Amino acid sequence: MITLAAGKPRSILLDIVVALFLGLAASVSLVAAVTMEVKWLVFILSMVICVAVFLVLQERERFLIYVSVVLTSVFLSFHPIYVESAVFPWPVSGLRVSIFEVAFFFLFVSWMVRVVTGRASQVQFFPWVSIPFLLIWCFSLAGISRASMPGVIKFSNMWLLLESWLIFLYFANNISGRRMVYNMVAAFLLTGVLQSVLGLAQYLSGATLGLGIFGETKSYNAMMAGAELVSRVSGTFGHPNNLAGYLGMLVLINLALFWAPISRRLKWLLFPSFLLISTTLTLTYSRGAFLALSLGAAVTFYLCLFRRSKHRVVSLILSTALMVLFLIGVIALVSPLRQRLFEEDYGAARTRIPMSWVALNIIRHHPWLGVGLGNYTFEAPLYDISREGISYEFPQPVHNEFLLIAAEQGLPSLVLFLVMLGYILRQLHRLSRSPDDPIGAFIAIGLFATYITWCVFRQTDYVYVLLGDPFWLMAGLSVAMAKTPEAQSDGMSPDGNGSAGIPDNLLHKSA
Repeated sequence: MITLAAGKPRSILLDIVVALFLGLAASVSLVAAVTMEVKWLVFILSMVICVAVFLVLQERERFLIYVSVVLTSVFLSFHPIYVESAVFPWPVSGLRVSIFEVAFFFLFVSWMVRVVTGRASQVQFFPWVSIPFLLIWCFSLAGISRASMPGVIKFSNMWLLLESWLIFLYFANNISGRRMVYNMVAAFLLTGVLQSVLGLAQYLSGATLGLGIFGETKSYNAMMAGAELVSRVSGTFGHPNNLAGYLGMLVLINLALFWAPISRRLKWLLFPSFLLISTTLTLTYSRGAFLALSLGAAVTFYLCLFRRSKHRVVSLILSTALMVLFLIGVIALVSPLRQRLFEEDYGAARTRIPMSWVALNIIRHHPWLGVGLGNYTFEAPLYDISREGISYEFPQPVHNEFLLIAAEQGLPSLVLFLVMLGYILRQLHRLSRSPDDPIGAFIAIGLFATYITWCVFRQTDYVYVLLGDPFWLMAGLSVAMAKTPEAQSDGMSPDGNGSAGIPDNLLHKSA
């Protein structure tokens, strides 16, 4: 009789059992996927590939961290429980599982295993972000409990709100070492390039390229501007404004890196990235994004010039002049954008003002807890004081992220969100003036300008930033950069291996 000794043979047997179980699960999933819509087929295939890669790779966690950056731009999700509204759509129509959340699940579980087994460094709480976030969660729970919506919608909204904090906490704790920060920035820029290539392909082909499965709206649409039909692209983001907001953030990081003391070869690699992202950003024809980008670019130029020259007034004058020239050039050269700014836009801009009045009226009546997270469109008609009856004509959340937070979750939640945002900006501004890491300082400048751009752009649009948005991955990166010098030294990756990535000869400026 053969007996299995403790140790390696038992481990091999366990591996065989796990492999058989996963193989059976993958087979059943693929068979089920064949009978589903294309969206679910892509989702299940992606999930199977994600699990397979996670199990095969040695440095699996570090690899998934970089992949998760790309996945935040892929708005592909599955609803195990789907609830369709008979009147207005909710921001989340049931229990949602996105492709990013699948990868994040493995990352978070792996981190918790390392924490429990003592193989991870001490977990940092980051109280200036975590305490406000948890207070927002409590205020939102109190507000949503009074809302008239299905229980599964309430649960999903509250879970996604908590998940946003977990996303921040994971990346803020697990991005360690300058090399890993540089690799994360490279992953963000690569994501921008991929989205730009998709956007250009959509524009040149005049079709969705099958990307209509991402998001609930078309990934390539046409709208009237003046007397012409303008085609707008949006990659996998589902709407041109969402793609514009994302690319507008990345292009500023790219711009700041041109000033960084890195090798010429790496700067030459940044040029095609900058051109691709800028071109696709132009093809979104988003007015709010361009106005916000002009201010963000001015902030980037000012901080970069000031760091190099130490002349505050000269830097301010030059950056302001460049902002004006940028606006004039874009308006003069990009005809569709000029038409959307100065000609008939068929109500696209006109609706913003009355929608804001409705939101302010909601805030006046519900200043502390709001009307419930995700419940704006259902409650807006009760507080519609506009002459146009805008909540009936255009049944959408107010196109202002800050007003939306205050209307749905209360003024205290908005104040707490601004506290978190202010803390992140303060840390980035401090890092941008630090002499310890000259490359990281310019990354911090790009991120600082990114948040300024985001704040300006979200005055004219909304994204439900507290519901699992890529914003929190970038926030985790920003706070991780500002950790103590010991944590920022070139250390180990999350799974205990060195952080390979961008070669040293590209990072350092050539003589």
